[in-house]
Amino acid sequence: MLSLSGVLTIAAFPPIPLGFLAYFSLIPLIIVFIKDEFQMGFEKGFVFGLFLNLGIMYWLAVNKGTQWYWGTLSMISSVLFLALNYGIIGLIVGYIGRKFGKSAGIWSLPVVWVAVEYIRSFGSLGFTWNNLCYTQCRATQLIQIASIIGPNGISFIIVLVNVLLALAWINYKDEWKQSFKYLSTVILLFFIIGIYGAAVLYQADSSQENRKVHVALIQPNVDPNEKWDPESFWKVMSLLNDLTDSAAVEPRDLIVWPESATPTYLRRNRGRTLDRIVNHITQLNTHLVTGVPDYEFTDSADYKVYNSTFLLRPGSHEIEFYRKIKLVPFGEYIPLAEHFPELGNLNLGQGNFDAGTEMKVFAIPLNTDTTASTDTTLRLHSVVCYESTFPYIVRKGVQKGSEMLVIVSNDAWFGNNSAPYLHMEIARFRAIENRIPVVRSANTGISVICDAYGRILSKADFGEKTWLTAELDQGKNNRTIYSLVGNWFGVLNVIVLCSILGISLFRRDQ
Repeated sequence: MLSLSGVLTIAAFPPIPLGFLAYFSLIPLIIVFIKDEFQMGFEKGFVFGLFLNLGIMYWLAVNKGTQWYWGTLSMISSVLFLALNYGIIGLIVGYIGRKFGKSAGIWSLPVVWVAVEYIRSFGSLGFTWNNLCYTQCRATQLIQIASIIGPNGISFIIVLVNVLLALAWINYKDEWKQSFKYLSTVILLFFIIGIYGAAVLYQADSSQENRKVHVALIQPNVDPNEKWDPESFWKVMSLLNDLTDSAAVEPRDLIVWPESATPTYLRRNRGRTLDRIVNHITQLNTHLVTGVPDYEFTDSADYKVYNSTFLLRPGSHEIEFYRKIKLVPFGEYIPLAEHFPELGNLNLGQGNFDAGTEMKVFAIPLNTDTTASTDTTLRLHSVVCYESTFPYIVRKGVQKGSEMLVIVSNDAWFGNNSAPYLHMEIARFRAIENRIPVVRSANTGISVICDAYGRILSKADFGEKTWLTAELDQGKNNRTIYSLVGNWFGVLNVIVLCSILGISLFRRDQ
């Protein structure tokens, strides 16, 4: 039963188009908890988590950027670590079930699930990739409410529906009226969020937004190992330039290249590379956001390396930059190495980057929209790859006034499997949460341009060598409850859970 729940939940995640399975995939898990009187909760949750995360994180083992044994070890370690989260969920639910009774244990599951999801998103080992909400990336109408309750709110709804359906199944013979009430609640819940989503999308299609942004992105599909071969340097740069020329046949306000697109340190290669790029975009009269490696000296003997994005302007050699804040643990740095220097000697094939400290918002003029009668300055911010899976990272830019999100990524290291597909789909949530359009340029794919409602306007499949263009609404003054307040729903569930656990200290087992 635990394996069945795990397999059904795996099948609900992209790229498999079976997101609806998430709404009853946890029923076997819930039934096992009830049947066993909430005993051995940690073990049950852990076993479920093993199946689930093995099916979602298997691709870590095929990392082209390191030796196969390090890739396999990272996959096994990640699966075990993430399974602990579900073991903790099972432990707490089992404790509540024994302390307050069977009914309390069942109804506590959505609260506990969301509280653990929320807490595990923070810290050096924070992780959100497998959050249950991402099973619904393609259910655009149903997830519009994420602009209010955030991604954790969607996870809550999914778990709540599982609880209601499990109770309906358990009671349908002896208490069919009660089962009918549970089913009616599920129908009413879907009706409310469905109507809300339909109303939001209808309003979006009916509004007349006169501030247009003409964007393009490049998907060069370059082998990441080949890219850094000195003999391939000009081949890569010529490819980027040729694709950019094709994308800019019509005027573009902004062109986006992917993560680490330029196989050189641009800031240190002004004459060889930077000047040529600036001259190129000056001829096209467009702005360029590109992913780049960067470094700066902290003193005469030491320096820091960053995974960055640069904004380059036509006619200007001034560089505006953003440095990646949320690095990939064991992929871009070794956690806690700053406190335990011995860890810095580990060589797992990681990048050894330093983390940035500040979210940057870039401002560019909109030169292509001659009909706009109001402010023609676009404010945008960028995040790099892994960061796009963290809602609070993206929200930092929106809080600073950003009206568009640019994501640069390179998923080539893991090949064509479920990873790049899920990574791309997650970007749709970031658009909906903050009501801003998203431009995602990925080296080998999957690149997309989404509107502020998570609807894909243009898409490039994995492995394509291509470019995408779109005309986007600027999205001014579309602040949401989520972008204004943050993940209040996750915080609320943590508070409720802490209150329950606090009360349990003064209560005998049921």
